[in-house]
Amino acid sequence: MNHLTKLAALPLLSLSYPCITLADAEDDSQTYVAAMAPLNNSGVYAEIELTVKNGNRLKVEIEASGMEPGKPHPQHIHGKDNPVANATCPGPEADSDGDGVVSVGEGLPAYGPIILPLVPFDLVDAAGNLDYEATFRINPGALQPLHKRTIVLHGMTVNGSYVPSLPIACGEIVADQ
Repeated sequence: MNHLTKLAALPLLSLSYPCITLADAEDDSQTYVAAMAPLNNSGVYAEIELTVKNGNRLKVEIEASGMEPGKPHPQHIHGKDNPVANATCPGPEADSDGDGVVSVGEGLPAYGPIILPLVPFDLVDAAGNLDYEATFRINPGALQPLHKRTIVLHGMTVNGSYVPSLPIACGEIVADQ
């Protein structure tokens, strides 16, 4: 093949494999994860994957176990008002009133206010498992940097009363390697 024939063949070659070329060029996604640890002796564990696409769509997938069956369990992305500060998960020392549980208010200094409620707050199945998936249109300026945020799951019975706001698991969001 001469030089001109080779140049003319390049566009035809790229048309033969459009999925590979176009998918790589258009895939502007970032993946994050959060390994959740139980709070308030809840026994709740969860794995969470977050995918940001094109900077303005966030897909959230949560697989959790050890939750109270048949109850709504609010879940949120939390973060500090200062986007440079890292949101963290509170330890037992956050229980400032000594009642044996870390309330939402006692956890706020560690994880900050709600940035994004992950609605709907699906009901947990009869085995205490949550399988949640939702996609949100987001304002990147309000949510980012995602790796400085946390996810908190809520809802547990304390002294015979279900408290939907009580934090039961928390995880710091990190970039997936």
